[in-house]
Parts: sequence; structure tokens; C-alpha cells
Amino acid sequence: MNLRCLLLAITLAAGCAMPVLAAQPAVLNIAFSVMPPWKTVDAHGEAQGPYAHILRLLAEQLDATPHFIECSLSRCLQLMQRGEADVALGMAATPERVAYIDFLSPGLEEDSRIAFFMRSNDRRPLARYEDLAGLRVGVTHDRRYFARFDSDTSLQKDVALHTAESMRKLVAGRVDVVIAPVLHGRSVLAAESLAQRVRQMPLQVKSYGGFIAFSRLSPWGPYRANVAMAIMRMRAIGQLDPTRQIPRSRRCERTMPGLRTPGCGYDADALRP
Repeated sequence: MNLRCLLLAITLAAGCAMPVLAAQPAVLNIAFSVMPPWKTVDAHGEAQGPYAHILRLLAEQLDATPHFIECSLSRCLQLMQRGEADVALGMAATPERVAYIDFLSPGLEEDSRIAFFMRSNDRRPLARYEDLAGLRVGVTHDRRYFARFDSDTSLQKDVALHTAESMRKLVAGRVDVVIAPVLHGRSVLAAESLAQRVRQMPLQVKSYGGFIAFSRLSPWGPYRANVAMAIMRMRAIGQLDPTRQIPRSRRCERTMPGLRTPGCGYDADALRP
């Protein structure tokens, strides 16, 4: 009788046991769409810029290996929607995106203003939002700027794949104005050698703000609290400021090339056997 009770107790315990949480993923997949000066790719195809630096620091906080997936903004959004990318940085927190992305607080400490650019010889005013009426506005495909502009169907919006393409259309007279984040727009003008032919207009508007985007279908889902806590730690020590270069820990810097030290983030493609 006692043996039967013991077997019954073991069976019930096994049936009621809590599921074991899967091990935390070893790789953090990062959707990375180029947007200078914040997100760039060097001659070796490696992700660079302040946003890449912040995401490497996040991986270091999580004891994970960062794997950057270079993609267009549209493609990056698809990867986030399907959970094939875990995180991203530089995506606007719009209502349609929160259906499949969590935008984790706190946000970045950065200049999140949106600016407008016109040809230097175009004397039309652009100091108020209403001044956009009747102008052809160059926008980037799938990029969101601020709520009023994004929902305004009365404006003439000309879509390009990249801000640089819109700037070239501007100097060619194919659009009247280009909208872009302040520093991104200035960086594109410098890279395209157009700074003398294009000027930034007085109108500026605050954007949605910068947050680390977290895919709701990510394998990191069970560890969302760990990711959020890591972001809070980064904010506390100033690592969410894109203009501030935070060195990695001395322990990580002393690591031998090709080896991975626990608690330090590395690009997956940079590791060699």
C-alpha cells in the first residue's frame, strides 16, 4: 500500500511540475539598417557608428554574442515581426509597430528632432507646418517621422529608398523639400557634397524618440525582463547617449583575439576558431 502511494505521489508530482525555462540564447540577433551618422558599415562590412556601439554594449550586458544583420528598413521590420531579429535601434515607436515590437524604456539620450531641407536658392518660407502645403516632400520608404506628418494625407510625399536619393532629387528640382532627422540629414549632405546647395529650414519637430526595439517573437522573449534591466543599467551609467563613447571594461579589452570572455560582447562574424 505504501509503495502504491509513493508511486502515485511521484506520478502526480511529475504531471504538475513547472516547465523548465530554456537556456538564455547565446546570440543576440540585431536588425541593422544603415542611417549615418548613427548606423554605418565599414569597408569590411562590419557594423559601425554610435548605435552599433550601444548594441554591442547591450550584448555585453547580456553575456551574448551580437550578430548584426544588415538590412533595409523594410526588411529589418519584417525580421523583427517574424522574430528572426531580436533587437534593433533607430526605429520609430509608431502605433502599427507596437503590435509586434516592444519599445523598451528608458530611451536614448539623443537629439530626436526632425528637420526639413530645401535648396539654398529656394526663398519660399518654411517656418510653420502649414508652410508644407503645396510642396513636394521627399520621404524615405517605411520611415516614420512624427504623428502629424505621418498621418497627413493632404501632403505630396515622394518616396525614395534612402535619404541620399531624396537629397539628390531635391537639388535636381524633382522635390521641393526633404524631411529627415537633424543629424542624419546633415550627415547625408556632407557625404553627398551637397551642403552648399541645400539648407536646413527653421521648422523642426520632435520625433517619436529613440528606443531599443525588442521583437515580441524573439527567442529572448522569456528573458525580456533581463533585457529591460540591462537597458536600465546602461542608462544609469550613461551608455545610452550616442554622442558619448563609453569604453568597454578592461577585462573585455584584455581578451585575446578570437576568444570570447563571459560577460563581453563580440560580433559573431569576428570570432575565429
